[in-house]
Amino acid sequence: MGNYGFARLAAAVPPLVLADCKKNAEHHLRCAKSASGQGAQLLVFPELSLSGATCQDLFAQPALVKGALSALQSFLKASAAEETVCLLGLPLDIGGKLYSAACAVQKGVVLGVVPNPAPKEACFAKASPGLRGEIELCGKPVPYGTDLVFRSAEFSFTVGFLSQLTDPGQDIAKQAGKGEVLAILGAMPELAGDFEAFQNALCAQSRLFRRSLVFASSGFGESSTDNCFAGRAFITEGKRLLARRAQFSLEEELILSDADCEFLLRERPREEALAENLVNFSAEKTFKPEPQFPAKPFVPEDPAARAVRCKEVFEIQSLGLLRRLQQTGSRSAVLGVSGGLDSTLALFVIRRAFELGGLDPRNIRGITMPCFGTTKRTRSNAEKLMKELGISFGKINIEKAIRQHFQDIGHDINDRSAAYENAQARERTQILMDIANKCGGIVVGTGDLSEAALGWATYNGDQMSMYNVNCGVPKTLVRAVTDWLAEKEGGKIRKILKDILDTPVSPELLPGEKKGKNQETEKLIGPYELHDFFLYHMIRRGASPGKLLFLAEKTFKGKYPKTEIKKYLSLFLKRFLTQQFKRSASPDGVGTGSVSLSPRAGFRIPSDVSFALWLEDLS
Repeated sequence: MGNYGFARLAAAVPPLVLADCKKNAEHHLRCAKSASGQGAQLLVFPELSLSGATCQDLFAQPALVKGALSALQSFLKASAAEETVCLLGLPLDIGGKLYSAACAVQKGVVLGVVPNPAPKEACFAKASPGLRGEIELCGKPVPYGTDLVFRSAEFSFTVGFLSQLTDPGQDIAKQAGKGEVLAILGAMPELAGDFEAFQNALCAQSRLFRRSLVFASSGFGESSTDNCFAGRAFITEGKRLLARRAQFSLEEELILSDADCEFLLRERPREEALAENLVNFSAEKTFKPEPQFPAKPFVPEDPAARAVRCKEVFEIQSLGLLRRLQQTGSRSAVLGVSGGLDSTLALFVIRRAFELGGLDPRNIRGITMPCFGTTKRTRSNAEKLMKELGISFGKINIEKAIRQHFQDIGHDINDRSAAYENAQARERTQILMDIANKCGGIVVGTGDLSEAALGWATYNGDQMSMYNVNCGVPKTLVRAVTDWLAEKEGGKIRKILKDILDTPVSPELLPGEKKGKNQETEKLIGPYELHDFFLYHMIRRGASPGKLLFLAEKTFKGKYPKTEIKKYLSLFLKRFLTQQFKRSASPDGVGTGSVSLSPRAGFRIPSDVSFALWLEDLS
């Protein structure tokens, strides 16, 4: 699939002169040329766009039907050089019956005709399910049918009508066929509040989530005798809104966006359309995709939506932990509190789980375990936070134990290799496990989804716990939930959390070169916002390495140069594919979103896979 699997889709609401089909064809042509010039592969017009949808009994007049057909012929002649597939609406006589039909046109040729199965106007016949045949149109045989599938090498689309969506007897997902794109022609009167409900309901139909929707509805030129028409139009990719025409606009005729059909093809059920209802078309138009994706796909951009998401994630984590506490009959929860983001969120989750279960917060045991790289800032924040939350906490300095361990295994303390760092993580885990055994509790893990993806954890160290509450939360979302908690708590706790949020992420396993300074994770492995972006699009949307680079370059343009993005993407791919052995041995923990790396219920791969193909695709 070319263009990284993207199809450029467009919807148009041109000026309408009611019943003046010739004039309307001219307006259609202008929109078609504009869309073609911008690389659009499919352009959708409203229902009965050549005539207008409110002509009522005039549709029974041969003059209007012939005028619409003549307008179609003139459009074909004038658009012979345009590669964009255009869906025009007109009244059309098929076999002696008048239908509200959609004509698919490309390069001056009618590819196929789709009649409306559920027209609102009584003068139109209802196209029965499975209707299919051939009609002589504009001097050439043309296939028609309610379930035509228009297919190219790049993507396929089917056609539906707004009236099908509002008719309880219609199943548009089944009726419209099996393409990645569903084009919907409509003539929707504007009533206050109705459209938002309609758009939300349309996007809430799970059976349509695996399609891109292109919707166009009649605009200002329709009759205002009983209704007003606002010229609604939008383009979606599943539940994601890509583009939307301004309500009541008298100037904006065309909206355009790029939909990821490769993703949609991956998501929808593996169905094959019947050969007899396929209509082939060319979609070779060259364009540079301009995908629009948020830089932080796990974190909603809208503040209100972000607050809702953070609350949902936090409650899921808390209820998951409470269930495990009840199942194990644990009287307490033990946590290593470092003063960093992950352990901070885990601490609040534990407190919430205890609150929901009516448990004594004094049975939450937070332990700080400073060593060679621990900074005063993080240790102070950890201690102040535990004091404010009213939990039991203690301090165990592990430096002496680590020095003895180095002596026992013959490791030079000046050798700052992996053994130097990992010994500290494993010593901390051993302490937590033993304290949990002593007090009849469980060790709550803190490692997040981003660290799991990168394998940024010590095997049988911070990788291990008895239940991990953060395993389904990527680092960017950990930060967002912590910030939400800061605003929710207020007072002294807010101040502490804000300082934790401002502290650079660090494992604090190496002594700092300067006072108060230490190793910073994002300087070692790259920005977490990049890694979370890679993770989401690779796992959730199935993007290839080359496509990941393309998407990231577009999304982070002006913030990270392409060379830097490519460097960190290469690192991500290597670490993701080589660190599966850590994820395969990961403890239980509840998922919170659409991306999971659980070896049981999430992304499952062997631990022995090679990353060569992925790096080859990237280069």
